[in-house]
Amino acid sequence: MKSFREFAILLLSSFCCIMVHAQKEYNGVITDTSPRDSFAYAQQSCKDCLYDLYNCIETRQLKTIEIGTCTYPVEQLYQGKNDSIIITAITNARVFSYGNLLDSVVELHLGDRALYFMVSIEPPRSFKYHDINCIYDSKGQHLIYEDEKMVLPAVINDPDGFTYVREKPSIKSRITSKLLTNEVFLYTPIFGSDWYRVYSGEDGVYIGYIYKKRVLPYDKCSNYNKKKMSRLFFD
Repeated sequence: MKSFREFAILLLSSFCCIMVHAQKEYNGVITDTSPRDSFAYAQQSCKDCLYDLYNCIETRQLKTIEIGTCTYPVEQLYQGKNDSIIITAITNARVFSYGNLLDSVVELHLGDRALYFMVSIEPPRSFKYHDINCIYDSKGQHLIYEDEKMVLPAVINDPDGFTYVREKPSIKSRITSKLLTNEVFLYTPIFGSDWYRVYSGEDGVYIGYIYKKRVLPYDKCSNYNKKKMSRLFFD
């Protein structure tokens, strides 16, 4: 089993290449960065944050750790898993959604469950666990505040021009609402499920469930819809 120190060496080589690219972009040497480059940068940056978090926990033998405005019990961040599982999970961690109005989201897959980390990844710099703002469980629920859900902006991805919202996570469930093309809404991902919780884009009220393949997240949206999402959050 690799230690966190050995794992750091593996991360460093790939991170250096990405940071060189990011620095050139920041200085104006690169004027057009492809979505693929941006995704690779976000992917590595988020992994660096996760590695630094668990490395600090291990080396300092912490029982709790402050992240954002909360103090998290370390046992919540391990979810009953050992170091080997955590290292493998970080290696395979994927950015669930990047470039969001608030933070990028990385999913840490822990087998039968997952953790979602909201991370600030503004380039160019090295990334530490202090760049993590908050953490949610497999159902998108905040680990500390039980009444707080992770919500992300999206529009529908449906050639029919509309998508039904259902009362329960099943195609046989009663239809409660309908979302139209370019209509901004909010959703909460649910690990291991084909359905996401959905909220109104106007007032954030919960309205039901939507099939996850019908969700077009922020990073895949047109600039037109991204501007609409920005107004929703900040106007």
